[in-house]
Amino acid sequence: MGRTLRTTAYSLVAAAWLAPAAWAQTPAPTPAAIPAPLPSTTAVSAPVYASSKSAVARIDCVQACAAPGTTRTGSLLRLRGKALKTADEVVFLGTPGDGDDVIAEALVRRTTSTDVRVPMGAVTGPVAVVERSGALTAPSTAPVTVVPAPPTGIVEFGLKAPAFFYDAAQPATLTYVVHGAAPVPVTAALARLTDGVIVASWDLGAITPEVPQQVTWNGLANNKVQSTGRYEFRVTAGGVAQAPVAFDFARDRFPILGKYTFGTGVAAFGGGRGHQGHDVFAACGTPLVAAHGGVVKFAGYHARAGHYLVIDNEGTGTDYAYMHLREAPLVAQDARVFTGQPIGFVGATGRASGCHLHFEAWSAPGWYDGGSPMDPLAMLRSWAAFG
Repeated sequence: MGRTLRTTAYSLVAAAWLAPAAWAQTPAPTPAAIPAPLPSTTAVSAPVYASSKSAVARIDCVQACAAPGTTRTGSLLRLRGKALKTADEVVFLGTPGDGDDVIAEALVRRTTSTDVRVPMGAVTGPVAVVERSGALTAPSTAPVTVVPAPPTGIVEFGLKAPAFFYDAAQPATLTYVVHGAAPVPVTAALARLTDGVIVASWDLGAITPEVPQQVTWNGLANNKVQSTGRYEFRVTAGGVAQAPVAFDFARDRFPILGKYTFGTGVAAFGGGRGHQGHDVFAACGTPLVAAHGGVVKFAGYHARAGHYLVIDNEGTGTDYAYMHLREAPLVAQDARVFTGQPIGFVGATGRASGCHLHFEAWSAPGWYDGGSPMDPLAMLRSWAAFG
């Protein structure tokens, strides 16, 4: 699948979290799942913002720059500061709000600097660094000034982010600009690289030159969620096939944003008194996100499960349950949540020994509603490998 990706394309600043302070945990058994759901009376918590040891103090353009003090798409930037060795991605925040946020991979990482290329779609504004743990730095004090790139070909492309998740707030998005003197007819197709199947296509009509355009894909084909893997946009402009633009897509994402350890023995599925989920150990306070978007079926507190919630997964009929949260979930019962949206923090509430997430996966029609618990370990491992 390639490198590990830690972020999604929806608002990173509004959805930032506190990074965990300590990681040493010892796996311990978790009681069996609770026998029946309880209604929630929990209010939604206020947003929490990220903390990070990294910081960006200065930004220099070192290659393919525009005029002094300015950059353009493709310019190589060197972010200077502290604790940048663990930089994973750089978020170009642009103007206030997340509508123009774009994400690029950190290319070269050093203790006091990291390099990144200015992605297409980036506009003037501050940047922030995402660490491999998922922690996000504060926005840089100095903005990056981005000017339009001169035409270099018939079409210029960019992705909103290098990876997308089904039912995330930001769908897979291709940005493009047609260069020239007159409108150009454009068509686009989306191919799955594992088998070459075209899963979507668009006839975009005659596109006005020099006006940014977008094509989005929601992860569906024939009303079915498509498989995790590598995909690419294939665009033809004026009858000329353009270079394809590839990205990663996943049906689900790993729910813990930080270091973790999979439990074994009684902490595994089926271990000790019919354990109906799998325990994943992490420091108390490690952020949790929705592994799959959907509607919050239950959210509340139970003597065994502690603070917990269950999400009815969009487009699947399955449910995921998250238990032993540190405090009340960040989302209320009946709320609509998206893949990757913050839902709470790892804790040890209820009957739990050591801070961990007790994660359950239930077949359709869902949790204590006719479905059956499934061993989630293989799924969790695959999500962790993707990021």
